[in-house]
Amino acid sequence: MAKKARDGHHGHQDSERAMAKNTAAEARAKAAVRDVQSVAAKTRGMQQKAQAKRG
Repeated sequence: MAKKARDGHHGHQDSERAMAKNTAAEARAKAAVRDVQSVAAKTRGMQQKAQAKRG
């Protein structure tokens, strides 16, 4: 009962806003994953370099 029936133009606006929020969240998640991967790659490279020095 608390939820009112939406009239025409408002429902569309809400869904657009939700979609925009969703894409922003996805972009943030992808950026976070990319950061983690680059850090992992960097540390891996440093370890390989150190191992090469040791021979």
